[in-house]
Amino acid sequence: MKRLILGVGLVVMLGFLSFYYFQIGVSPEVKRDRYVKRAREYMSQSKVNEAIIEFKNALKSDPRNADAHHELGVALLRKGDYRAAYSEFVRATDLDSKLVPARYQLGNLYVLSRDLPRAKEQLNKIEEQKKDSQEARYLAAQIAVADNDPDKALQELQAVLDKEPGKAQIYIDMGQIQLIKKDFKAAENSFRKALEIDPKLNRARVVLAQLYMARGEREKAEEELLIAMKNAPENEELLYMLGSFYTATSRAEEVEKLYTEFLKKKPDSIVAKKLLADLYLTRNDLVRANQFTDEILKAQPGDTQGLFLRGRLSLAKNETQKAIEDLSAVTRGSPQFAGGFFFLGQAQVRANQIADAKKNFAKATELNPNWVLPRLSLAQLHMATGDSDLVLEETDKILSVQPKNQVALLISGTALLQKGEMDKALALFKKTHELNPQNPAPLVNIGAVYALQKKFPEAIKEFEAALKLDPNLIEPLTTIAQIYLAQGKLDLARSRVEQQLTKGKNQAGVYQLLGQVNIASKDYAKGIQNLEQALEIDPNLVSAYFLIGNAYAAQQRFDAALDLYEKVVKKNPKAIQAHMMMGILYDMKNQPKKANEYYQKILDLNKDFYPAANNLAWNYAEHGGSLDIALGLAQKAREANPNDPSVGDTLGWIYYKKGAYGTALGLLRESSEKMKNSNPAVLYHLGMAAYKMGDESLARDSLNKAVSSGQQFPGVEEAKKTLAEIKSPSSQ
Repeated sequence: MKRLILGVGLVVMLGFLSFYYFQIGVSPEVKRDRYVKRAREYMSQSKVNEAIIEFKNALKSDPRNADAHHELGVALLRKGDYRAAYSEFVRATDLDSKLVPARYQLGNLYVLSRDLPRAKEQLNKIEEQKKDSQEARYLAAQIAVADNDPDKALQELQAVLDKEPGKAQIYIDMGQIQLIKKDFKAAENSFRKALEIDPKLNRARVVLAQLYMARGEREKAEEELLIAMKNAPENEELLYMLGSFYTATSRAEEVEKLYTEFLKKKPDSIVAKKLLADLYLTRNDLVRANQFTDEILKAQPGDTQGLFLRGRLSLAKNETQKAIEDLSAVTRGSPQFAGGFFFLGQAQVRANQIADAKKNFAKATELNPNWVLPRLSLAQLHMATGDSDLVLEETDKILSVQPKNQVALLISGTALLQKGEMDKALALFKKTHELNPQNPAPLVNIGAVYALQKKFPEAIKEFEAALKLDPNLIEPLTTIAQIYLAQGKLDLARSRVEQQLTKGKNQAGVYQLLGQVNIASKDYAKGIQNLEQALEIDPNLVSAYFLIGNAYAAQQRFDAALDLYEKVVKKNPKAIQAHMMMGILYDMKNQPKKANEYYQKILDLNKDFYPAANNLAWNYAEHGGSLDIALGLAQKAREANPNDPSVGDTLGWIYYKKGAYGTALGLLRESSEKMKNSNPAVLYHLGMAAYKMGDESLARDSLNKAVSSGQQFPGVEEAKKTLAEIKSPSSQ
């Protein structure tokens, strides 16, 4: 045994010495060629990341090799990293000014960036080397297309074809230019000629399928894609194309079957796993999406598309910070990928990083000007921060290419309404309704315009029509009740709300509104009963807690209410609803420390119960607690429910106290608008933030409304003092 071990050790040692000897003896050129060979093999297998690593290794051995720089640039192009590819092509041409393929790629990049003078400069240098080369004519054709001269482009390609009549790819390129000219028959003929030369040329079948799709000939399109797939059953690009076709034709089951069967044939296919992960994400099947995403990142750690999928998954699971980390890595790794910037913006909205979100939505629109979603998101952010002109700037761009985009029409109409242009807003809302009579949103907006114009019968008619389409809507029902209450028709308001209990499923919202109506008519007992019914259905309905508290406060019955809820807690120590009410009642008795005990108990029971987090944050901010702890609590509450204006007000006021006045202003403006600019405390907060930001007009308007409301609120004296400090328009 010992001799055997010795022998094995000797073999290992000799092997090591041989390896060491041969490595020492290998020239940098040989090392370079080995790396390049491996890189080319990876490229042929579509393993682009691995190829890039090997090309970089080759360049470590021979940094001045122009060909390796050129091939690395091509690999980076495949990955979508245009900036890095550009640097490699520049370096390649610096090292070898006669390297035509690298100049050709540089020219292509200049065409893509619309820098035609520099593209033509590269063309001239290629022609100096090889005047009638294929690269020269191809680049000339691309420049002609960019110059809106498709006929010249066709002439250039015909010159290539005259020299190489059997080259099928040229017919494909000619067909695509003929598509630009809308000469569909000529394009079809070109693609067919390519297939006559090479029946297995899948690229020709793909573009032919795209042509048939554009002409609405779906069966022909599918036939071409299926033939291509049969020719190359493990071709991942074709898998993507056929999957996209089935998606576009609303054949979801066939999409899933296509991907899963492909994966059975090719179990290691990362592309198939990416397509399945994306499909399941779209369906909100997070478990299966997570499974495939984990497999992708296990096989290829740091893969940009894998990180993109994981970032979207985190967003779907409301894990905002994780989403931001992954999607930030995506934008760094693929700086030309619009999707990365769009979803990063979505995550930043959740994290209330509004300025960063705006930048990323803008970047997404810059990279993909025809993609509507980032523009809509940007418009909605401008709306939330009160920038009506910027809203209209974005929606105008959308409507110029999609004049029937209903979301853009509604957002544009709302912006016009904010600017006081009611007739224009009304016209857009009516147009949206005509486009989709089954959508209740335009009717709600039309009703809102009529209500502002005090055309109450017309407003009620529109709101009722909206409720007929969607009985679960609360906003139109609320406005109907408010109109009746303002007219002194208390019984009519009450009966109309009660009717909705039998019509829709949003029972909690209707009971809350019924409670508000009864409290408005000073029937506190009935109102509180209604609100408690709402909370039995939805314990997270934070506004109902406040309304009950206000009802008790109006009757000065704090201790009686506390006794009642104390009994509930003794019976059920985990009764979050009772703990919440006790916290609110102690707040009303001006005992914030006692209130905080109950809010903290709730968070110990359920760390995600955002109403308690919101109130605890407010008390820390207002009564001498840590602003940093308050900010963390408020951010968590905002993350849990970004649409609650009370939470937005809390977070905005904490940012104000921390001196972040710009962030505070955006949040407080949004909260006040959601409350119809009728809550004096929120108006006071908005006015103070506007004052600090130098917007005296908004500050004056907000503080005036708060003070003239006749309601008492914390800070009323500061509001009056600040109002006195603001110069009136006439004195400026």
